[in-house]
Amino acid sequence: MDLPAGSGDSDYLRVHPDFTAIFTSNPEEYAGVHRSQDALRDRMVTLDLDYFDRETEIAIAEAKSGLPTVDVTKIVNIVRELRDSAACEFLPTIRGCIAIGKTLRVLNGNGSVDAGNQVFRQICQDVLTSETSRVGSKTSQQKVAEMLNKLIDKYC
Repeated sequence: MDLPAGSGDSDYLRVHPDFTAIFTSNPEEYAGVHRSQDALRDRMVTLDLDYFDRETEIAIAEAKSGLPTVDVTKIVNIVRELRDSAACEFLPTIRGCIAIGKTLRVLNGNGSVDAGNQVFRQICQDVLTSETSRVGSKTSQQKVAEMLNKLIDKYC
């Protein structure tokens, strides 16, 4: 959306003194994200937000994926423990839980959250290694893959 031009000779736009704007952004390490201009950063207060608590992550992933609570809980447990491990270059987020859940839901009968389901294991590997590692970072991806296999066995 374009802002209207200021009035008269001014390039400024008059706003109400109580005006507040909230901007959101992804961390710079995300693909396609660029560092903000220093002048813009100097004018903003930055708040780094922590991850949701376990119950909230389960509720969000369940609402977004449509999977039953019991299945979503297993997925969230896997992602949370992977996040707490030292295996990742970048920590997995609720997005990973949602992506796994939505993919499983689309697969219908092949999408059970079960340690013996190779399709489930592959979805977890694909989603979470890509979310937690730089492209081409084979060492980190291998470390994440090994950790994921242990976590799937533990929670499923």
